[in-house]
Amino acid sequence: MNVRIANLSDAETIAKLAREIWPRTYADIISTEQIAFMLEKSYTVTSLEKQLLEGHTFFILESDAVALGFASVTQEIEDTYKLQKFYIHQNLHKKGAGTLLLSFVEDYCRTKGAERLLLNVNRNNKAKLFYDKMGYTILHTVDIPYHDFVLNDYIMGKNL
Repeated sequence: MNVRIANLSDAETIAKLAREIWPRTYADIISTEQIAFMLEKSYTVTSLEKQLLEGHTFFILESDAVALGFASVTQEIEDTYKLQKFYIHQNLHKKGAGTLLLSFVEDYCRTKGAERLLLNVNRNNKAKLFYDKMGYTILHTVDIPYHDFVLNDYIMGKNL
């Protein structure tokens, strides 16, 4: 497995991955209506292209040129980046793929001068345990109104 920085032509690949990963990831966490809304809002090719053009840096985890997961970051302030997206096919969970992808993202952020990486994770998402293992700590518990939904998240962070 390897990780590479995505470009505009990868938007379709990322959209396809999101449609494969999101429903299984969130089936027991949020409603099917919210899953459909979030996919339409943030994971269409058009939306992803816009994010790429607006400064999101995307990363693709792949093996033998087959995309298996993706992540994205944005710069929040001079020394702080935010992990906006982090998704890997479920069959790769607990096999080192997440560690590989997140370590690559953290290294990338360090090269850009980041001293801290933040993220939001749904309070009922098992991924929180992964972030704990990777050295992230809970900074805040938040309920964020988002259109017709409320995002029940932890904001977690790690000093790089």
